[in-house]
Amino acid sequence: MATIKDVAKRAGVAISTASAAINRSAPVSDEVIAKVEAAVRDIGYVPHGGARSLRMGHSRLIGLILPDITNPHFARVAKVVESACLNAGYMVAVYSTGEDHAREQQILTMMRMQRVDGLIIIPTRSDAKHGARIVDQIHVPTILLDSFVEGLPYDVVKLDNIAAGRIATEHLIELGHRRIAVTIGRDNIVTGEHRLEGYRQALAARGLPIEQDLLLPGRFDQSVAHDGVFARMKQPDPPTAIFALSNMMMLGTLNALHELGLSVPEDVSVISIDDFDFANIMNPPPTVVAAPVLEMAQTAISALLDELASKRLPSGSQTVFEPRLIVRKSCAPCFTAAMVD
Repeated sequence: MATIKDVAKRAGVAISTASAAINRSAPVSDEVIAKVEAAVRDIGYVPHGGARSLRMGHSRLIGLILPDITNPHFARVAKVVESACLNAGYMVAVYSTGEDHAREQQILTMMRMQRVDGLIIIPTRSDAKHGARIVDQIHVPTILLDSFVEGLPYDVVKLDNIAAGRIATEHLIELGHRRIAVTIGRDNIVTGEHRLEGYRQALAARGLPIEQDLLLPGRFDQSVAHDGVFARMKQPDPPTAIFALSNMMMLGTLNALHELGLSVPEDVSVISIDDFDFANIMNPPPTVVAAPVLEMAQTAISALLDELASKRLPSGSQTVFEPRLIVRKSCAPCFTAAMVD
């Protein structure tokens, strides 16, 4: 039976190089990959889990890398991608990064080993340094969803997050709120940075100051947002409204307010970006700025399947979707602030 040693000898490369070329576990030139794959075919070597992929030249497998599959927002993305792939004859491998860029790199390495045909990624960071770290891990058609990474050439499907942040803040201002806290995201994530920029723009447009004590920790995490809101609401001069930059941070916000014995919206108004499938059974039903999640996910997988079929190179284009305000019951007028103005 042929071994990896035989493949390396036939291709004229080191055993470690042959293994990297077969498993895509490390950067290898296209020329070396071609030599190794030719050797595999010539001597009939069967690598673990890779024989059919090498023979056919593709795996019919799409990788979907999400921040947190337990978040209903991302679960909806996975459902759309899975359905579209199934209809097109592809399987889907779904992984959660947990917002950890080291784990993200580990997942990308595993995807190379599984010889995925394409990737949809919601990246853990957006800065150029991160782009330089992961660019060598991606050697297949790729779509970035709802964010981008500086230095990567891939097409992006995203929400207009600045508009989303502005719309949410403007709604609270129109209700008379002037002390509006915001649970912020994480550093180097353009999604949160843009939503916070929308908040800043809305305040500036009304001549309202940006107060540092109203910028609360959130990190797109339910527990972190809970702790930040809980601590701030126990301090003097608390905000009359809270803007959560994501659905999970809104859940943390609502839990904190409930533990403090505060009513929404009677004591504090709350708004967030991202909707809930179960909004109708929440008490109160939340006012949100919603992203068209299903349409965005469908656009992302359609673009990826088109790249795979046409073998076209990515253009670095951005497809931007508009957010929509959904008014429910978690926001109310701030009569005191309105009278002061």
